[in-house]
Amino acid sequence: MRRKKGFTLLECLIALIIMALITTLVSLQIRVIKSATVRSSAQPLDWYVCLTELESADHQFILERVEQQKLWLTSQRSGLTYELHATDRLYLSRENHGGYMLLFDDIKPGSVLFSELTGSRVAVKAERKNGQPILGVVKFYEKTNCQNEGGLCNIN
Repeated sequence: MRRKKGFTLLECLIALIIMALITTLVSLQIRVIKSATVRSSAQPLDWYVCLTELESADHQFILERVEQQKLWLTSQRSGLTYELHATDRLYLSRENHGGYMLLFDDIKPGSVLFSELTGSRVAVKAERKNGQPILGVVKFYEKTNCQNEGGLCNIN
């Protein structure tokens, strides 16, 4: 009896097991890549939310004074004065009063630097705890001279 060339049942099973392992490993690797991609693109989102809160029309902050790690802001809405502190987090507090509002908390201690720009703008440079540098420019509201009866406002 002459033997025909072909695969034995055992060889087919081994090939099937190898293909199943390869498919499983590839699908796991794709999941890891997708989760890493989502994390890296979503990571700056909290930074942009922080910057948007500072520019919010709800507060209408006016820039009063700038230091390297502290800003003094006045709310045009309430007339209250706030301090923006930069330590290992960014937070707003009422000047000489208790309480605070946390804006951002993923900052390497001592890495925040505020620098005043023209037009009521401030550049905020910092470094995340993971070493990623972050930069933002916040545009604060301009000081206004308003006449209450006429409702006219002149921007200075």
